[in-house]
Amino acid sequence: MTTTAGDQMPQQNPPHLQRARLDAITKSGRGEGFRFIQPRNLCWWVYIAIVAYGAMLTITMFAAPWHAYAGELGTTIAVLLVYGVVLWWFTRYIDRYSPVPGSVVLTALVWGAVGATMAIAINANDPIRALYAKAFGQQFAAEWSAGLTAPLTEEISKGLGVVLLIYLAPKVIRTAFDGFIVGAFCGLGFQILEDVLYSFNLAGSHFGADAGDIGFGVAVQRMLTGLSGHILFSAIVGAGIVYLLGRPGEPRNVARGLGFLAIPVAMHWFWDSMGAFLPAPNDAVVMVELVIVMLVFLAVVVWVFHLVVGRERRYLRDILAPEVTTGVLTDDELAAVAGDWKQRRRLRKAAGGHDGRRRESWVVEAAGDLADALARSRGADTPEVEFARSEVTRVRGEVSINS
Repeated sequence: MTTTAGDQMPQQNPPHLQRARLDAITKSGRGEGFRFIQPRNLCWWVYIAIVAYGAMLTITMFAAPWHAYAGELGTTIAVLLVYGVVLWWFTRYIDRYSPVPGSVVLTALVWGAVGATMAIAINANDPIRALYAKAFGQQFAAEWSAGLTAPLTEEISKGLGVVLLIYLAPKVIRTAFDGFIVGAFCGLGFQILEDVLYSFNLAGSHFGADAGDIGFGVAVQRMLTGLSGHILFSAIVGAGIVYLLGRPGEPRNVARGLGFLAIPVAMHWFWDSMGAFLPAPNDAVVMVELVIVMLVFLAVVVWVFHLVVGRERRYLRDILAPEVTTGVLTDDELAAVAGDWKQRRRLRKAAGGHDGRRRESWVVEAAGDLADALARSRGADTPEVEFARSEVTRVRGEVSINS
């Protein structure tokens, strides 16, 4: 007879597992909340001032073109918003090990869209590019000024949002992976507003003629190339800032921090200077070059993801490890909850059949809820924790009974 989780006799957890659990809860910041309004925090006033200024510029800049082209560009705006929602979902999906609260994510998104884009980057980019044109001529400026300007101004503006959020939510942003996620959402906000701005500007440059078709074409182009753009760059910057500053859950690593700040700046510089680096005779060659560069950039961000996510996985494993001793979870289920997609797929495959795969998927989700409850109780056996444990057993048994 095979014994599964839930059938085992309850056992007392060894003290070292309990200590490791409490240490992981403390260092990971899992279960901590975030309060946006902090009038005694200087960083909050800096955030409010810059975002308010950016919001004012946004209203001023978009007022006239909105009245002129909003009807024609309605489809474009809707497509970009759907694109943003999909990227929001994906970024939230990969943040499964110690999820950043939605309020922090929203604060980062607003910073990226209004603070970084409108208040800082736009005001910095054009004057600096004009200086390059005056100093080195129009040809040099056309080929190189974007690459010599935007990577610094835009990555600094988005990175400033990560720094502010570290000090606005110090109990939440504890690891490089937290910085990675917060940075990604700063980049997402930047990306969406910049795409809308490009659509309006290009429609205006054609005096509103075929504004809908032009805007939609810009939106599609920006969506395809955006997968390897601002979200990717600022995610790496966010991780680098955490490494550079050090956090309770992430020891300071200056070399890695500086490297992670330099990599996205270099990538952004290459992207904006591709026309000068890789002159192409026709559009087909341009497309091939773009695809190759995008694949390289995506490979870089996947590499960074695997570097920074390991500590989050270890913390989650330490939080749930005592549940294996007491029989709530099996070793394989713990490995799947705290592992990558391959380990989750292996668990589902081993379960066999549709019902078995569904059971293990539900158990993994319920185990994540149990980790949240344990974090909020700091490892104590509260009614919420006991309910979360019972849910793990319930979903396992419910599917087994129905199969």
